[in-house]
Parts: sequence; C-alpha cells; structure tokens
Amino acid sequence: MEVSFFCGLLVVTMTIVSCSGDGECEEIMVPLCRGLVGYTHTRLPNRFNHTTQRRVYRIIEPYWPFIDNDCHKNFRLTLCGAFLPKCTPGNSTVELPCRETCFSAKRACSPKLKQGGLKWPNKYLKCKRFRRKKHGSCRKPVRKRLTPQPLRYGFCEQNTFSACANLSIQLRSLPNMFLQSDERIIQIEMDQYELLLQSRCHDNLPFLLCGIFAPFCPTVQQPYVLPCRETCDEVKSACQGAFRRLYRDLRWPAKLQCHRYPSGSSQFPCATPNDAVSLVQN
Repeated sequence: MEVSFFCGLLVVTMTIVSCSGDGECEEIMVPLCRGLVGYTHTRLPNRFNHTTQRRVYRIIEPYWPFIDNDCHKNFRLTLCGAFLPKCTPGNSTVELPCRETCFSAKRACSPKLKQGGLKWPNKYLKCKRFRRKKHGSCRKPVRKRLTPQPLRYGFCEQNTFSACANLSIQLRSLPNMFLQSDERIIQIEMDQYELLLQSRCHDNLPFLLCGIFAPFCPTVQQPYVLPCRETCDEVKSACQGAFRRLYRDLRWPAKLQCHRYPSGSSQFPCATPNDAVSLVQN
C-alpha cells in the first residue's frame, strides 16, 4: 500500500488516481511540452497541487537538456504527463502516464541524469504509483528503440525554418548547441514563439530565434556562429513582458537566456543583424 495525493489531499491507495482539478482545460504553454506530447490542453491544479504552469515550468526545466539529448522518447511523455496531464473538454478526469511509460523512461534515463548531476525525480515520478495500461486510460509508452538516434551533422545547409526566411544569412548548421538535429522537433519548438513574433516586440526577434535554434554559417571558415549576447539582451529587454502576457505568466525560456551566448567583445565570433550582410560577403 502506498501514499499518494488526490486533489492535494493525502490518501492511501494502490495507484495514483487521476485528479479532476477545479478549473477548465487550459492550453499547454510550457515550451519543453507544448506541441510535443500528443495533446494540447491540461488542467490545474495538478496532483502536486501546482496551480500555475509557471510553477510547473520552474520545477521541470532542469530536465530539459536530457529530453533534448533523447535519453528516451518516454521521458518527455512521463515528465510532461505527470505535471501537465492530458485534459479533454467535457471529461471530469485527466489522463496521466502509464506505469510502463514511466519505467521505460526511468531505466534509460537514470544513468544519463546521474552523469549530469541529477537523480531520477522519485518525489514526483515514482513509477509504481501510476496505473498499469491494462487497468484503464493512461498515456501509453512509445515502443521504439531504447538507444537514441545518432545526431545528424549538417554544416552550411540552406535554412528552411519558416521564421528565418527573410534573414540576411540563409545558411545554417546543425546540431545546435542543445544537441538537436531533428528538424521536425526544432521547427515545433520555434513555432511555439509564433505569438511572440506576431506581437512585434522587437525587430530582431526572428534573428535571435534562428541563430539559437539553427546557428548561422556566414562563411565556410566560420560555419557555426551564434547570435551575440548584446542582441539577445536587447530582444529580451523588449520582449520578456510580452512573453509573460502571452504565455500564461511564464518566465523567459532557458534556451533564450542571454548568458549562454558569446559577447561581441569576446574572442569567439558571434553575429548581429547589423553585420549579417558583411559576414555573408566575407
């Protein structure tokens, strides 16, 4: 017999029961889950009594690099599904991951987490507490290989991502700094910022997003160039307020934190919209 939570109340049960929550379904905005888990809406509070996606994002954000590194396809389904369970309008319950989904992710990802200085989050993802797939509705595991696909390396290729169509630098290199080379996944992540792009909070937002997710190739001698930190700082200063308004009060995403990118005064090359044209011509 195990202890778990039902709508924020301590109960004794054999499995975790889906909690209906108090609110209506709301659109998922957390960037490591949005558009990538097979459903679009959730209901809060969740079974940990988190009432906002901002709070959820803060807790699960440290695991983002391991999802990008693809320790297992079911890690995203388990992590997102536990914190932002599937909500279907008109249905009084939410759908959590299956026990099998959780265990397959734990087996494959625990060693990678340990290498990165983290542990499997048993406080939230104790797999035995999820119901088995044969016992009712739950998010079933993806039955694909346990070993990640190798990265695809492509340098100075035509940039085909939609937000990058009008930039001066039209060549990009992959994988990006997050070790992503799957163009479909990268496009889904970039599409998450469409609302922010439509807000026109800063003219250089497309340049920043494209340079982060698909680093620039200004010349063959410089095939992998990131945006300069100064450009990032300008965009963040202008856009983070709009981001919070448009994305359920979420904080500025980790991948767009400007300290990650080289300064124009450092020894490492970086690109700005002002020098993009000259870089292409070199």
